[in-house]
Amino acid sequence: MMPRRNGRNLLRRNAILFCIVALASSGAAGAIAQTYPESPITMVVPFNAGGAADATGRILAEAMSQQLGQNVLVENVGGAGGAIGTARVANAEPDGYTIGLGHMGTLAAAVAINPSLQYDPRVDFRYLGLVTTSPNVVYVGKDFPAKDLQEFIALAKSDKGAPVMGHGGIGAASHVACMMLFDTIGVKPNLVAYKGFGQTITDVLGGRIAGGCDLLASAAPQAKSGTIRVLAIAAKKRSPILPDAPTSVEAGLPDFQTETWTGLFVPKETSDAVVTRLTGAINEALADAEVRKRLEAIGATPPERETAGAEYMLSLVNQEISSWSKILQPKK
Repeated sequence: MMPRRNGRNLLRRNAILFCIVALASSGAAGAIAQTYPESPITMVVPFNAGGAADATGRILAEAMSQQLGQNVLVENVGGAGGAIGTARVANAEPDGYTIGLGHMGTLAAAVAINPSLQYDPRVDFRYLGLVTTSPNVVYVGKDFPAKDLQEFIALAKSDKGAPVMGHGGIGAASHVACMMLFDTIGVKPNLVAYKGFGQTITDVLGGRIAGGCDLLASAAPQAKSGTIRVLAIAAKKRSPILPDAPTSVEAGLPDFQTETWTGLFVPKETSDAVVTRLTGAINEALADAEVRKRLEAIGATPPERETAGAEYMLSLVNQEISSWSKILQPKK
């Protein structure tokens, strides 16, 4: 009978230990939820300053700082079409003090066209949710000879070949959009990579390249100032911030439609308590009328409630990886 009592005692002790551990873990999670964040948070924007991703990140960082009671500081980590900065987040401590901003290029298209990618968007992150969408545009310098998209297409199909277009690196939204443009018109692309929109636009304004295929949010300020001309917005509806720019449908290329979604994420081992705190701050920020107004002023549209969550963003990443792989992977 003694072995049975010893067995029961052992089971009882194990049960007590399990309860203690469970209570301790619950208490620790609760403590984290109450105290986090205790120091500034870094938001890694994987592009140089000056483009749409940078502008979006800074608007959100300021709004989230107010919600979290700690500064959210933007760190621009450019290079490799956003892959370097995104990998930095994948390898960061999962403590909630490093969050990443990514988009259709870095979190989906890059999988199809960057064989040396140092992260897998499907498994290496916990997503916090979408924050904006913005259509892409085709733009050229103000002195470029093609005055509209049809003239641009005619020039691209001539003996001279495709005009040289700049982008923010392999896998960047600007790269993917240009690849889609030339695939749609059936012309071999002629592309040059830069570290971001700022460097690209410098060469456009200097006449060294023709233009690019970037986000509306990036191109709008230059278009408004008259230094570039937007030949088409890759969408069905015109934009209120560039009302004179035709859509791709109006410009005679209805199959060229692409928008760039942007979202936030953290390393995959980040705790539920921290993720809940961050998603709450993001939701509060996006619900603020002034924040939405500032985002819309740069051509970025905050998501509707049904497309704002983490689960939706993960499903979108998986769906977009499949879709862009069919378009961008080399044809066999």
